[in-house]
Amino acid sequence: MSSALSATPAVLTVEIEPEKAIQGRPPEPLSRENAEILAGAVADDLRRIVGEDVASAGLILPAGLYDLTELLRPGLPMVEALLDLYRGSLRGGPFEPQLLALGTAGGRFPGAGLAPERRPGAGPLLALPLALVAPGETLDPLRRSLEQVLLEKGRASLATDRTIRQLFGVEPVHLSYATFHDLSALMKVQLEHAGFGELWQLVEGALYRPDAIEKIDMTTGNTFLGWGGMVYTPIRTFNDHATRANTQSEATGNAYVEWAKIQRQYTLALAHHGIEVRHCPPHSGIDAADAEVAMSVAQATALPADTPWYAEEIAAEEPLEGASIVTLTEQFDTTLGPVAYTVLIQARDGRLLRLEHDYPLAPPAIDAIQDHWRRQASQLGANFQLERPGRMVAGGQPAQLRPWLDYAGEA
Repeated sequence: MSSALSATPAVLTVEIEPEKAIQGRPPEPLSRENAEILAGAVADDLRRIVGEDVASAGLILPAGLYDLTELLRPGLPMVEALLDLYRGSLRGGPFEPQLLALGTAGGRFPGAGLAPERRPGAGPLLALPLALVAPGETLDPLRRSLEQVLLEKGRASLATDRTIRQLFGVEPVHLSYATFHDLSALMKVQLEHAGFGELWQLVEGALYRPDAIEKIDMTTGNTFLGWGGMVYTPIRTFNDHATRANTQSEATGNAYVEWAKIQRQYTLALAHHGIEVRHCPPHSGIDAADAEVAMSVAQATALPADTPWYAEEIAAEEPLEGASIVTLTEQFDTTLGPVAYTVLIQARDGRLLRLEHDYPLAPPAIDAIQDHWRRQASQLGANFQLERPGRMVAGGQPAQLRPWLDYAGEA
């Protein structure tokens, strides 16, 4: 009896000149007709590179160009989706090696979530994914052959090069086949060369070591804990940063901007790999040297996944019904944009009713914070003042964020 069907993935890497790659989105996926033309060229390449035995397996190919982060995701969902589509094509019958080319029809791509995302600036290295599908006893020797020969002999043919150029309208400088492990090694080299070695450690752990804890402690104060295909990270506020270092406002501002920049870069990059990032309020236990202790604290204290911002409460007096003015100060950096919003609520007699700093955890929270406090002011019958000093307002030692009180705001 034949074993169950399984799939082994590979890619055709499409390297484009960087200046051309960043000008816009990757090209649209191909139509069904053009997808079949491309799949035929790829099948010919595989027979030439791997040998005629490759015909004993089925080949399924989505005719689109993907960013590498769309393929290297925990659980390899692309591979599972392709295997499911191949199984479905058999309609419950026995396995037959066939060539399945996936293209658009009526502007729609087959398979839920399978279409390339085509994010602006993706590349300059894109990939055309494919998978060989067969029962395990047939596929195992082919998998070993792919691992042995693709990286060394996997240059695409001139026919495939012409097909890529004509159908996608791109001008690749290099076309070669690779396994997903080769792709991982390539991404590791790229990230390490760009100074993001710790980021690759988190991605690699989510891909290949989901049951092991990855703990990253950076000299900038950023901490990331990876486990189970997720990453937890503690929030560091400006005031917390200053208290730890006992520095004045300028030094704290520079250090905090560096922390926030890395935090945003890593959060965005992990999200592109399909890795959920959970934010945790500042807590001493997350700093534990023991990775298991730190992870336990992170999991116990993590904010709900849909939390838009983190509120650092400095002073609060209830009720707020006597509020006369709600002042929102945008703490701003020229490279990052809004870093936090300082909320100051005062009574008619000048008493302080609330002082807090709201830190957006994702870009949409910037507008959400403003809208929230504008509505709060309306409900309280108070004036609303949005102050944009164009910098971070802080003072003291250690430095603390402060509201901007030289009113010239926007109602």
